[in-house]
Amino acid sequence: MAGGAISWKSVKQTLTATSTMEAEYVACYEATCQAVWLKNLISGFHVVESISRPLVIYCDNTAAVHFSQNNRSSTRSKHFDIKFLFVREKVLDSQTRIEYIATENMLADPMTKGLAIGIFQNHSSEGKCNDKVVKEVVSQIRDVAHNAEDVVDTYITNVTKHRTRNMLSKLFHFKERFMVLHKVNAEIERIRSHIDEIYKNKERYGIGEGEFPSEEAESLRKRRRDVEEEDVVGLVHDSSVVIKQLTVSDSCSEVVSIIGMGGLGKTTLARKIYNKSEVKELFTCRAWGYVSNDYRARELLLSLLKCLLSTSEYNDLFKKATDEVGDLSEGELRMKVAECLKGKKYLVVLDDIWKTQVWDEVKTAFPDDKNGSIILITSRINEVAHYIGTTPPYYLPFLSKDESWELFSKKVFRGKQCPSNLLPLGRTIVESCGGLPLAIVVLAGLVAKKEKSEREWKRIKEVSWHLTQDKTEVMDILKLSYDNLPQRLKPCFLYFGIYPEDYEISARQLIQLWTAEGFIQTQEIGIPSSVELEDIGDYYLDELVDRSLVQVASRRSDGGVKTCRIHDLVRDLCILESKSNKFLEVCTEVNVDTLSLRNPRRLSLQCKARSSICTKKFNQSYTRSLFFFSETLHTRGIPKSIKNARVVYSKSKGAMSYSLHSTFNTMIHLRYLRIDTGVSHIPASIGNLRNLETLDIRYKETVSSEIWKLKRLRHLYLRGGAKLPEVDREKKVNLQTLWLRAFDRQMVTMLNKDMFFNEIFPRLRKVVLHYPFHRPSHEQLPIVRLPSLHHLSNLHSLKIIDFLELPQDANAFPSHLTKITWKQIHVSNDFSLMNTLGWLPNLQILKMGRQCSQVLFDLNVGGGEFPQLQVFQMRGMKVRRWKLDKSAMPYLQHLLIESCEYLNDLPEELWNLNTLREVHALWPSERLAHILQNVKLKNACKLIISHAPPSGQSDQISLTDSFSVDS
Repeated sequence: MAGGAISWKSVKQTLTATSTMEAEYVACYEATCQAVWLKNLISGFHVVESISRPLVIYCDNTAAVHFSQNNRSSTRSKHFDIKFLFVREKVLDSQTRIEYIATENMLADPMTKGLAIGIFQNHSSEGKCNDKVVKEVVSQIRDVAHNAEDVVDTYITNVTKHRTRNMLSKLFHFKERFMVLHKVNAEIERIRSHIDEIYKNKERYGIGEGEFPSEEAESLRKRRRDVEEEDVVGLVHDSSVVIKQLTVSDSCSEVVSIIGMGGLGKTTLARKIYNKSEVKELFTCRAWGYVSNDYRARELLLSLLKCLLSTSEYNDLFKKATDEVGDLSEGELRMKVAECLKGKKYLVVLDDIWKTQVWDEVKTAFPDDKNGSIILITSRINEVAHYIGTTPPYYLPFLSKDESWELFSKKVFRGKQCPSNLLPLGRTIVESCGGLPLAIVVLAGLVAKKEKSEREWKRIKEVSWHLTQDKTEVMDILKLSYDNLPQRLKPCFLYFGIYPEDYEISARQLIQLWTAEGFIQTQEIGIPSSVELEDIGDYYLDELVDRSLVQVASRRSDGGVKTCRIHDLVRDLCILESKSNKFLEVCTEVNVDTLSLRNPRRLSLQCKARSSICTKKFNQSYTRSLFFFSETLHTRGIPKSIKNARVVYSKSKGAMSYSLHSTFNTMIHLRYLRIDTGVSHIPASIGNLRNLETLDIRYKETVSSEIWKLKRLRHLYLRGGAKLPEVDREKKVNLQTLWLRAFDRQMVTMLNKDMFFNEIFPRLRKVVLHYPFHRPSHEQLPIVRLPSLHHLSNLHSLKIIDFLELPQDANAFPSHLTKITWKQIHVSNDFSLMNTLGWLPNLQILKMGRQCSQVLFDLNVGGGEFPQLQVFQMRGMKVRRWKLDKSAMPYLQHLLIESCEYLNDLPEELWNLNTLREVHALWPSERLAHILQNVKLKNACKLIISHAPPSGQSDQISLTDSFSVDS
């Protein structure tokens, strides 16, 4: 009651059941007795005169649920004691109701049985258990799971090491082998004992089902409303855009949406629009409903009725009820709301929607009288806007630096001027909020209470703001988004805490890391096993973007996320939550000796410049992932103590510049290895890394032939000019990405072996080939023609850098190619290669950039060429004229022309393409820019002309089919 447990019970049944149904039904009997007692107790307290609605009892056995509602007996139930029929009697009397619930959602399970760690965390991490004792129990179970994982991994390492020994060595190490088995057995018994202790004493810990405490939920609501009522700046443009959407139609009803991360001011903007006089005049009937993530349909409908009815009408509606609103069902409330809105032009605000199901449950309450009525929703989740909205969502931006300072100043100085000596320091403090209004208002509230001096403000900047309860309140509101994530996305989100502040994260690398960590599983979302894990990772990342937790920094040509980042406060949330869960830890100190006391599973070392780490004292046997981020971090290779690591990632100049020979022998669990700086030696023992999925290194020598023993390798990046060894004939069934930069013909020779190359690499999807014609020493290499790649039947993406000659035959390229990127192009007088590429039937993206030769050429695209091309980019090309047949490029959507100084016009046929949506001319010639400003656009195509004046500031003009200009 009121968010707390009144009674609960967990005991072993005293009878011997003959079936699962009987055991479940007996449990229903015990629960029914408790329910009847509970109803009588509440009535006895005279809280209400009586409870007319049946109390719901959940059961995860369909046969038991069916039997409680059915008078017929069966062979499985004929021997039931007559007292158990009490359950059926109370169901028929409407005192109780037995409902089915899926086993994975049964909240009683954590109290009654041992669960897999993933299922237990799913029950305990959804905001349902906030008690310190419960958190301690969860922490203990997590530690046990980690210990079990360590035991298994260590055992596998020792077994693998033993198998590689010869017979004599095996006999010599027989005693050692026996001791390992004895130690593993002892560890397993210790873990079992620990597990039994936890579950046997669950009553002592007082773990109950519980729900998110209503007092805390109400407290969060109040904090949000306190911020929402503030005079938040920077919403003038935002409100005008949204109001324009409200008035765009006088016929059918529309659903308009405002989307943004928590604390961005969505509710404030909606409230500002709701209270505007012009909106009041336009909509004679207005109502506001607050939804939230702990949504209840009844409460939402009642809040709407309070806006639509006078106080007396509202009270009269329920005066016949025996317990306030008990007699009115949700359906009746929906009908009453619809009755109040019928025939009126109304504006209804549904604030803070988290799930699409909300709309499904209440949409019948909003009649469409074809009079221009509007429903305005706010949400953190993009999916909600697309599901409910009838217009494109409005994405609320962060405040600019000036807007942030204006908001901060209004709160701190209350209309007075900021002293000049505090201005630079004050702006620096405000910038730490990253343009998030909620954080700025809370921070300003803290600063306003303090002395306005440089000493005090420096203390706030360096210490106070990070330790204060005020920042915790901001985190609590942001944490609602984390709590609402499905379990499969939570580790993916927390993983962002690994990266430094303001770090632009490669989506490709991030998804490869998720895969190596085991976060992506095909069976989790019920999709076919044939779908690649990388595609599922793309879907996961899109979900986090849609939930306003991750910001897109740049997009790929096909619209997918290329790079991303997170807000600094969201990063703080990731680190805070990860530390409490022992998921990851960030270390910014040079001395890492104390880390062994905290045992983080993932460790991110973000040390200052000129730092050095002594790996001899680096004892991190618990660490599964190790990250280095520093400009000049030095360490003598991979620490030996992390032999069970799955991920090693180095983004540090000078890091790991020594031989890796001594570490590869035992790191059989390693799945991801990236070292940005030079590696002096890759030994034959690399073949021991049998679980390696991604290898990304800079290396200059010939790689050992043992690399082909890595059967699970999915992505191979050799960026330093390393040479691949001869390929054996055994299939590399998992290799999907091959990135090669070579200084000789060896690479070309290997690719030319088309007789069996596709049989060896049947799943190769992306190839990057860099043949540097000009070395840094200005020594020219021999001219090499790109070999025929037609035998790579699964190849979808091809990137070519600096090859002098490419095949002129379209059959030299795989027919499944969808993307070609061609950089540092050498063009001869006859640029017929475009005609070759034009006949590739599935090519959708073509990027050409940075012509190396000085040859001017004409670009002629003939009829029927590029039948599927959607994106075409030319950068730094010396093209004079572009001719386009009227039947060429029929599906072109996006065109980019950058720094093509000799191109003075675009073909007229281009503007007749019905699919064309955007043309971007970046640094065009003066003549081309002049012509483009006078072009007549069709089909809502957008034309962007960008210049770079001497000042270095961008000057951009946007032209649409209505010739609107945005400077």
